[in-house]
Amino acid sequence: MNIKQKLMAVVLVLAAIGTGSAQPFITQQPQACTNAVGTTATFWVTATGTEPLAYQWQKLGGTWADLAGCMDTNLVLANIQTNHAGDYRVVITNFEGAVTSGVARLTVVTLPRIIPTATLQHAAVFLGSNLSFSVSASGFALAYQWQRDGNDLVGKTKSILAFTNAQPADEGDYSVVISNLAGTITSVPARLWVVPPSTELIRGDFTNNAGLRLPYFYWVPTNYVPTRSYWLMCSFHGGGDYVGSFVSSTTTSWPGRLLGACYKQQAADPGILVFPTRWWGGEDWTPQYLQLVSGLLDRLISEFNIDTNRVSVGGGSQGVHGVWDLMAMRPGFFAAAMLASGWAGDAPPVAIKDVPTWVFCAADDATAGVQGSRTLVTALRRVGGNPIYTEYNTGGHVGGIAQGICTPAANAWLLAQRRGMNSTNEPLLTIASPTRQPFLTTGTTNLSLAGSSAALGQRVTLVSWTNLANSAKGIASGTNDWSVTGIPIVAYRTNIIIVTATTTSWAPAYGGSTTFNDTLTIFQLPLRASLVLQGSTAILTWTGGGPPYRVQRATDLIPGDWTDYLIDAVPPVPLSVEGQAGFYRVVGQ
Repeated sequence: MNIKQKLMAVVLVLAAIGTGSAQPFITQQPQACTNAVGTTATFWVTATGTEPLAYQWQKLGGTWADLAGCMDTNLVLANIQTNHAGDYRVVITNFEGAVTSGVARLTVVTLPRIIPTATLQHAAVFLGSNLSFSVSASGFALAYQWQRDGNDLVGKTKSILAFTNAQPADEGDYSVVISNLAGTITSVPARLWVVPPSTELIRGDFTNNAGLRLPYFYWVPTNYVPTRSYWLMCSFHGGGDYVGSFVSSTTTSWPGRLLGACYKQQAADPGILVFPTRWWGGEDWTPQYLQLVSGLLDRLISEFNIDTNRVSVGGGSQGVHGVWDLMAMRPGFFAAAMLASGWAGDAPPVAIKDVPTWVFCAADDATAGVQGSRTLVTALRRVGGNPIYTEYNTGGHVGGIAQGICTPAANAWLLAQRRGMNSTNEPLLTIASPTRQPFLTTGTTNLSLAGSSAALGQRVTLVSWTNLANSAKGIASGTNDWSVTGIPIVAYRTNIIIVTATTTSWAPAYGGSTTFNDTLTIFQLPLRASLVLQGSTAILTWTGGGPPYRVQRATDLIPGDWTDYLIDAVPPVPLSVEGQAGFYRVVGQ
């Protein structure tokens, strides 16, 4: 604005102030503002002119529209939401005319929103390699702060966190805190595993008594001490791999194969890894190969100080059916199993149902087929097994396997298992009532259950039940503490009731869920009692139902005044027939 324009502006202001009557003149325009959701936004305007001045605030919504009741110098918008965002102005009028203010924009800031992507998900990397985590988020004026194990990383304030020459100190759980005017949000932690290079794998051959040889690779801690006991993990590869390609494929694609050898795990709880392989590509895990693997495990136990209560097994893709049949071949040998994106072997599921098992697969797995994983989980549950099953929405064949291998919750669960012991590690659902035992004999035709479920602090979204005997199913009340009433029981049948909880997949980028269950097998035998007179004594006996039994007595059936005559009763029960007549009944489970 030049000097002449400034002088004219001053003259106009003075004219508006100094005359006896004047149309409205705005001396301070409303200003744009930025507010967080839930706060109060205020626009204000100052004006001069012949009194009285009338104010009408307007909002642009296609066209300018009056805001009802907003007729003051200030426009106050309390508890603003996203629908309040937009352009505002005020029209000021008096008897001399009208003036419209400039436009002031209200920007409403919401909490940042993190968009799950595979660039911020659990991952394994070889020592000395490069990797980066990156977060995708939406929101206004975002600020980033990366953390490792909950502690801020100095200077790491970009959306990308890069690792060059990854070292053991880089291992940990990484999250990013994203903030703006509306507040902060923290990403789900992504675990970075740093594992030894595949060159540390040792090549070996196992020869059995018949002279057959099995190629394999194994890894032993560099500071192995014979006086210390070590866990052992045996891993089966899938189709395509064989002795000549195993190391090269591991080096290029599968650092997760060496996850158990990661530096933090080995420092806290060291173990030994073994990878049986096949001689040629295109071969399968035949019974002959499995016999050789079984012999190899026995030799490793004789050569190294292995804790035989902590021998676990795992496999992906074509390796799953090999693991399945090996577990059946060695009943009571393995502490736990981890299976990813494969199918069951030839052994009946009842042969392996008692081995704690965690299964992974992606719903869009077209290579091995998600149906194979679903089928083997269903088969185990139908015979009384309690496998954990994680099914991702996406990830395909490779992604489903890799993400399952790298899931911290699953690895911690696997190493917590002990041979011959029921799992007590979360995720865990327990049927606590009417019994904690896996079997119940009862005479009832309707049963109530109650129990608990937990998933390492993650939300349990649903608890459901089904009775395989009659295909009845329903939803429990509650989740962490749940209950079910009136489950129909089929008479004279074995009723298998499966109670299943649903929780997270631990992989936001892939979605999906994890289910885990407990099973109660019920033998339904109706309670039948008989009373036989033997001289001066009546003998009360019964069959069916389940203990504890109570014998009850009533003197009159009309009011139903039953009282306990004998608790923890065992048939036969002698009853005196002398004195007052009475009625007797037996009450059991």
